[in-house]
Amino acid sequence: MNISKISRALKITLTSVLLLGSQLAAAQFDTGSVINLNWSSLGSQSGGNGAFSGSIVSGPGAGTSFVSFCLEKFETFNLNSNLFVKNVSTTTTTADPLSAETAWLFSQYSNNAVGYTATTNSKNLSMQNAFWFLEGEITQSVLNADTQAKNWVTAAQTAVTSGAWSGVGNVRVLNLYKDVNYGTAAQDQLVMLAPVPEPETYAMLLAGLGMMGAVVRKRKQTRQL
Repeated sequence: MNISKISRALKITLTSVLLLGSQLAAAQFDTGSVINLNWSSLGSQSGGNGAFSGSIVSGPGAGTSFVSFCLEKFETFNLNSNLFVKNVSTTTTTADPLSAETAWLFSQYSNNAVGYTATTNSKNLSMQNAFWFLEGEITQSVLNADTQAKNWVTAAQTAVTSGAWSGVGNVRVLNLYKDVNYGTAAQDQLVMLAPVPEPETYAMLLAGLGMMGAVVRKRKQTRQL
């Protein structure tokens, strides 16, 4: 087998593994998931704003972690306490629909797009303000006082109005409650839902592994000659 075929086999295998790994690494929430939320690695946020570092402690998706932001400014929850997922939806508990602009911006953040990472506490708060403005939780005057947030909002609005983005993609809302019987609502959280691996992904992986096996066998035969 020549070098070009070996290179192609390597590319197929690595692409398949990376794609499959990225799909399986994120949490798959569902009704009945129980989560805990804590401050992100950037430290406690002024005024109780995101981003939050979360983990699914039981139920669907147990053992996985995620990052989230608040959607409703005036709802509350307690850190490091069990929160119960009633729904994974595209609306808040109060039936406010998730905007396409919010989904676009959170997708950029979640994918570590250049210019959209919250690498400092200040940027973290700006990202939260951008989400809150896009969801109607803060006023224009509040946004105007946060230049970074305003720039992100403008970019999100442009992405949607230009047609470059539509819908909400894999972004979802966790409708959270403070009790297992869903009696007291907690603060809804913005999360990225892990996509379900397609059959084609597994096919790519198997094809790549098969080609790599052929490469190994060929090299062994060559050494024996």
